[in-house]
Amino acid sequence: MIAANRHPDHDSICDFRKRHLKALADLFVQALRLCQKAGLVKLGHVALDGTKVKANASKHKAMSYARMKKTKEELEKKSKSFSKVLSL
Repeated sequence: MIAANRHPDHDSICDFRKRHLKALADLFVQALRLCQKAGLVKLGHVALDGTKVKANASKHKAMSYARMKKTKEELEKKSKSFSKVLSL
């Protein structure tokens, strides 16, 4: 048992990672090589994007599935009415 059925807090995990960073890096490379030999991964180029996006997870702005369906139907009706007006 690694954690004796307890959940370590984030500080403990961070400290463990810092203390064993070199070993974990080597372990990661070994795991990638095993996966490569098994045909599970193909090693190549990796590109990272550092774009930051402002999150808006407001409870008041979030939609339920039913509300999304209703809103979609309303938008489709408006779209059809605009199309009729524009086609005249």
